[in-house]
Amino acid sequence: MDKLLDSSEGLLQLSEERIFSMGPRDLSSALSYKNMIYGLGKMISVLEGNVYCVLGPDASITRNKKRWSSGFGYGGVIHWKDENVMFPEIRPNACGMLLMGLRELPDKDELIKKAVKLNENGIVLDGIEIEPDFGAGNHFFEFYDPLELPDGSSDALSSYDYFAILHGSGPELKNSIYSYAEEGERVKTPLGEITVLEDGEVDEYYKRWKELEDFSKRRRELLAERIVGEFGSISNYTHQGMFSINEARLGCYDTIDESEGNRLFPVALRWDCPVYIFEGKENLSEEILDRLEFRERAERLGLVDALKNINILPHGGGYEIGLNYQNVEVTNTNFGNVFMLSNPEPAGSLREIKPGTGIAEFGGMNVTNPRELPYTYRGKKIVRKTMELDLSDLVGKLRPLMTLKI
Repeated sequence: MDKLLDSSEGLLQLSEERIFSMGPRDLSSALSYKNMIYGLGKMISVLEGNVYCVLGPDASITRNKKRWSSGFGYGGVIHWKDENVMFPEIRPNACGMLLMGLRELPDKDELIKKAVKLNENGIVLDGIEIEPDFGAGNHFFEFYDPLELPDGSSDALSSYDYFAILHGSGPELKNSIYSYAEEGERVKTPLGEITVLEDGEVDEYYKRWKELEDFSKRRRELLAERIVGEFGSISNYTHQGMFSINEARLGCYDTIDESEGNRLFPVALRWDCPVYIFEGKENLSEEILDRLEFRERAERLGLVDALKNINILPHGGGYEIGLNYQNVEVTNTNFGNVFMLSNPEPAGSLREIKPGTGIAEFGGMNVTNPRELPYTYRGKKIVRKTMELDLSDLVGKLRPLMTLKI
């Protein structure tokens, strides 16, 4: 391994071997995988190999430009052995979803009035002025009635007539965490520089992270209270952040996390799909390790037990890119990774065809940041894949009734 650590080619080889992907066969997942090879490769250079990544069924691009340019995709778990080292360029933001039960459905006009008033007047938490972000990015406040709640469903679900989800983070404190990516020690690797925190910096950073996560959870609860009044908190799990000093989860839950008193996790897809409620359990199973052809590699790397306890579950479907490119090549530059996209679907007419290829002359595209590519959100195929892989047990479906993006 020592020789491989000294070259960019060697690091890419080591990194690719340590990424276990369950992602779909689409461009967004392919870009996530290709980019993660570089971010993980830099971590391997620092840690001398003791790191691995598992990408879930929703593996996709991240629209956070700085996280992407640092070499990190989305929809997975990154775990390393050394508890005295952290990597702030992963940029945890404490995003999560508050799943709540309601006795009755609030009036639409009243909800709009309250949301507008909250935006106009603001609200204070811990002496910090809160700016509601229901309309920012993929954040939302959405209301549901039960579509399917099988007999024997958890009392936490069956005792309510309606449900709501508030999806959001704690942007007011985000800079207290993100600033470390610019201020920590810059370590040179054959794949470029990466910011590294060590020893006392790790303790300080993790303390601030826990403060951000606590603030983010209470922020969701406070905003929900101001909009709907009384509600029953079913769960309020984080799906983006540091789950321990040496483990980051980007867009996925820990299925055995019992910090909310139960293990009920909402998986929210597009606005035209149900929300699926899963009861978390340990994964991956022996059968799934074999089906995914992970076992031989995991045994060679000593990671079988780690993968059997990865306990991963997506929080949503991830981004789907509205382009039909099928091939991705990467060039690493001082400006960041350049992704060369080619081999789109066959051209629509003869005059578009490049001789000898069957594809359009204008078919190639070179990009550094997929944020600028056309996108939507994936649908039910992510839930089907989640169930095929037996990541958790489906215990309910909720039908969207109205969404606040104000």
